Amino acid sequence: MKVLCIPFALLLIFAQLPFGPFAPDQPEQKKIETPVKGWWMVSDFAVSPTRYSKAGKSVIKAESLGSRSSLYRKVSEKEKDFPILTWKWKISNVVRSAIETRKGRFDAAARVMIIFGKSGPFGAVEGREPSGFKIEYIWANRLPRGHLFTHPGEKHSRVFVLESGEGKVGEWVFEERNIVRDYQTAFGGEPPDLLAIGLQTDTDQSNEMVTAFYSEPALRKR
Repeated sequence: MKVLCIPFALLLIFAQLPFGPFAPDQPEQKKIETPVKGWWMVSDFAVSPTRYSKAGKSVIKAESLGSRSSLYRKVSEKEKDFPILTWKWKISNVVRSAIETRKGRFDAAARVMIIFGKSGPFGAVEGREPSGFKIEYIWANRLPRGHLFTHPGEKHSRVFVLESGEGKVGEWVFEERNIVRDYQTAFGGEPPDLLAIGLQTDTDQSNEMVTAFYSEPALRKR
């Protein structure tokens, strides 16, 4: 009798295994939730995320109150050869207590980011922070326009100040950058593949409040 019980018990165990012949259908993998279609958000579990939403055709709204998170989108194969990046942005106010050259005070009302690196499984993975050489274009508090500096908390990141102060607050401001030339200025040499474009409005260091609007950045030939 014991001999017969052992095979029967093994059959019951095998039937409960996920790869067994009696395994139930597996649920579909849950898609990564995103506040803006075509973009994914990256946030820190220890910091409240900035709130992003659509605010019209090709316009993204960012609302930050002591918060920080980023939006990213992959660059298509066709876009990787386009050297010109254009967008418009508008802010409600600058982050008045920000000191962008200090790691513990580096908040910005608006920033557009581009990431260069090796194409592959670890370059730009949806749901994760893209890995590579980063350029940030920011709307600063007091730093002069045209200023270029190394990110105080990221070794492979350079920051260009495009706008500064509150002189244009509430206005749409158009920006156009030759990202190949900017990479050469920031890092030297020819850039690797362009992997991703990002947006970030953050006030987690200052605990201030700001609202920013971005037209979705676009790449073009010339």
